[in-house]
Parts: sequence; structure tokens; C-alpha cells
Amino acid sequence: MTSAGTQTSQYVITARGQKGDVRQTRARAASAVVLARTWIAAGYESVQIIDPLGHVLSPDRYRIKIMNGGRFFC
Repeated sequence: MTSAGTQTSQYVITARGQKGDVRQTRARAASAVVLARTWIAAGYESVQIIDPLGHVLSPDRYRIKIMNGGRFFC
């Protein structure tokens, strides 16, 4: 069992909706991307994912990265 104070790496997903800002976390990048894409489809604005290192991930760029073996190709 883990300590309640132990923090794991989290992806933070944020967006702006009609009723204000929303924020959730996910342990895996793929789960964060699924949630972000769901929010985009539902009409949320300014959807972004922050990885554990503080980098912003785009759902579309993440998909391109995975399709190319983990490397971005522009």
C-alpha cells in the first residue's frame, strides 16, 4: 500500500466550459488524450494537457508521435 502523501506522475487536463474551468488528472498520457478529445468533441474550449514535466501536449500531436514510434516528425 502506498502512502497518502506519495505523488505519482500525473497528466493534468484543463479546459474552459460554459460553466467555468474544469480540471482533471490522469496517470497515463493515452488516458489524458482520450479525455481531452472527449472534451473537445463536447464543445469545451482551450483544452490542453500538461505532462508531468510541465510540457503541453496536443491530442493530435500525441497521436502523430505514437504513430511515428515516439518521435515527432514535422
